[in-house]
Amino acid sequence: MQFASKTQNIARNAAKVGVRHFTKTTATEAKVAVIGAAGGIGQPLSLLMKASPHVDELALFDVVNTPGVAADISHCSTNASVTGHTGNDEIGECLTGCDVVIIPAGVPRKPGMTRDDLFNTNASIVAGLAETAQNTAQMQVFASLVTQ
Repeated sequence: MQFASKTQNIARNAAKVGVRHFTKTTATEAKVAVIGAAGGIGQPLSLLMKASPHVDELALFDVVNTPGVAADISHCSTNASVTGHTGNDEIGECLTGCDVVIIPAGVPRKPGMTRDDLFNTNASIVAGLAETAQNTAQMQVFASLVTQ
């Protein structure tokens, strides 16, 4: 009996903590950039970012095909606006004012390529993009996704 009352007290106190931290104000919406948005990981990731209620503006960048991906994703009915940027001359425009930068960019593994070769190739791509993001964006969050 004593154990049950202690458990109820713990549950009651936990509920009070939850109520105490509840707020009706909304978080500030963010501008998110997905660098490598036209790839196999970048497209679904961009779609998830578009669906997030915390994203106000979504900037998509890749070396090719980004305007088509941006057009497809912009048709999803959310409040986030979508822009597509292609080529190295547009990366600065894409990153300007970003709060979150996500880099799923890289090349897929080719036949005969070792994992070390793939890692070195993708590391150099991500390093260049990260340096550009550091110099351009006012980011609060930076994420890089690398698959092998």
